[in-house]
Amino acid sequence: MKNQFRLLAIASALVFISSCSSRNIDNQVQYGLMIEQYVNYWNSGQFNDIDQLLCEDFELRMTPEFEPERGITTFKNSVTYWRTAYPDFHLAIEESIFSNDAATLRWRITATNTGPGSHPPTGKRIEVPGISVFHFEEGKIKDEWIASNNYYWLLQLGFTLEVPPFDEKSITE
Repeated sequence: MKNQFRLLAIASALVFISSCSSRNIDNQVQYGLMIEQYVNYWNSGQFNDIDQLLCEDFELRMTPEFEPERGITTFKNSVTYWRTAYPDFHLAIEESIFSNDAATLRWRITATNTGPGSHPPTGKRIEVPGISVFHFEEGKIKDEWIASNNYYWLLQLGFTLEVPPFDEKSITE
């Protein structure tokens, strides 16, 4: 009797584990296709079927402050802004990890700053690595959290950081 119980317990555990694995594989395939389309929005500036991919209240959060940019229209405007300043903007996925309702990507952006943006165009090319965390809800992308090195980006454009003038008063106060 003990052996039958053990065998039943082991069989139940294997069925549970295999069903979890197949769900993770299904999520990986589904989320991978969704992220592929999402990356295409960044790389092409074309927003076909975006309402079917992003939640209506989608949030884009970027370093350094991660303040949310909310909504599909805001997302389109953000992509358009970056593609205007960097017309050859290209986002390449280097690694992806999936879970039940999230995905993490390691990526690399290459682009040349030839268009207008928050500063005059420099004509310089950048190559910047970064990481994104995506959350999914009801079969759509809920949000993306983007972390990259903004300072490294600006250095490649030719910007420098100046040390502020020394003020003895501020130290003694």
